[in-house]
Amino acid sequence: MDKLFLTGCGHCKKLAPEWKKASINLKGKVKLGHVDCEADKTLMSRFNVAGFPTILVFGADKDRPSKYEGARSASAIESFALEQLEVNLAPPEVTELTSQDIMEDKCGSAAICFVSFLPDILDSKADGRNKYLELLLSVAENYVWAAAGMQPELEKQVGVGGYGYPAMVALNVKKGAYAPLRSAFERDQIIEFIREAGLGGKGNLALGSAPKIVKTEPWDGKDGQILEEDEFSLDELMGDESKQDL
Repeated sequence: MDKLFLTGCGHCKKLAPEWKKASINLKGKVKLGHVDCEADKTLMSRFNVAGFPTILVFGADKDRPSKYEGARSASAIESFALEQLEVNLAPPEVTELTSQDIMEDKCGSAAICFVSFLPDILDSKADGRNKYLELLLSVAENYVWAAAGMQPELEKQVGVGGYGYPAMVALNVKKGAYAPLRSAFERDQIIEFIREAGLGGKGNLALGSAPKIVKTEPWDGKDGQILEEDEFSLDELMGDESKQDL
């Protein structure tokens, strides 16, 4: 949302403290900007703004903003902005980490990338795995996940190492750092972990080299199948030698 104003405008001066308060309260969620149209007439002419102050709301289509017509109080502006955030925010995603391309797309340039390591399908079964994925979706972040043991090098780098599933780490690939979730893999603890990671995190550790991801087949959504080994008799194992001994 952008506020277009003129320096000498009385209504603009009245709005200024409310706009500043809303901007502080919405920090990190919705960006509130302001443009002095005496110094910069670009937006004023581009969007045919005639009265001041005018508040333009920029959604997905940046070329077609709408005008905010609500009350000019901080609380009203905040409520409207959060409603628009919910409407325009992309839905959270939980993507299986099955290739290097996915790692680069989801984590390569992200400030924070959350990676979960879920139990083997034979341990959790499909129902249990889906509950973990639903849990991740419920905390409204974007995640990647891998099944236990499917990305051994990454697990080794972040100290998961074949035990303690489910697990989660916050990655910053650009800075070569990570932070592990040290509490329970539960909703409240994950939300707190995300909050701390967004503030800079605690106990960040060196990631070392960029993670190398093994290409794997994506989960088919089904329960795992135990591979049955062929049964054989001692005679079949020993062959002709057992007969000669007899």
